[in-house]
Amino acid sequence: MKIVTAILLALVFAGCAAAPNKSDTPAATTVPAEDAQAQASEPSIKADASSGPTIDKPPTFKKGFKLTFRSRKSDFDCTYEGEDDGLMVFHYDTKEKLPYDYLYTPDLKVAQFRTAQMTMRMDPPVGYVEFPLFVGKKWTTAYKGISNSSHTMAETAAEVVSYGPVKLPYGTLDAFEIRVRSSDREIGRANPYETYWYSPEIGYFVKHVTNRPVYEDPYALVAVTK
Repeated sequence: MKIVTAILLALVFAGCAAAPNKSDTPAATTVPAEDAQAQASEPSIKADASSGPTIDKPPTFKKGFKLTFRSRKSDFDCTYEGEDDGLMVFHYDTKEKLPYDYLYTPDLKVAQFRTAQMTMRMDPPVGYVEFPLFVGKKWTTAYKGISNSSHTMAETAAEVVSYGPVKLPYGTLDAFEIRVRSSDREIGRANPYETYWYSPEIGYFVKHVTNRPVYEDPYALVAVTK
């Protein structure tokens, strides 16, 4: 259970499947800039000088869109591989861990996490961004994580705390800073905050930090390639 919970409460970016019981389902309460934009379509943006933009819609991606990240130990790639049963598949190829996939809904919520050995489903899907996206937005998701061997009940609370430039190995990008707190509802344990930076220009998370890595190390964007 501890291993399953650790996988669920790590995120996202920031290595078993059983159909959920609907009655138990909780309610969801540098590559030049032009190259990156050719791979992920630019979302609609409404400017607001006081709090940054409002992003109305999630991005769309073309197969082969690849991001390279740098963790504390090495660089690794995240590649969009297309759709699987209506979910967007992002494949993470790391050196320290088994390769793994995040499967997202079209609005960029995590619906599944899978490796060669297991699949974990989130019911309902968990979002570390939520559209329309703007500074000050808050949301909470209570969900069940289901594999073919176990399940766990958890909750995430997210808040968009700021928008502005963030320095990365890739260069400086404007991004939303999103703070996420996860907890295991079965044992009442809260994990430390994690922070994600989401870039409208890239259409994905470009940085992740936490003071206690569970599954993924902190990472930052290095490159965007085809």
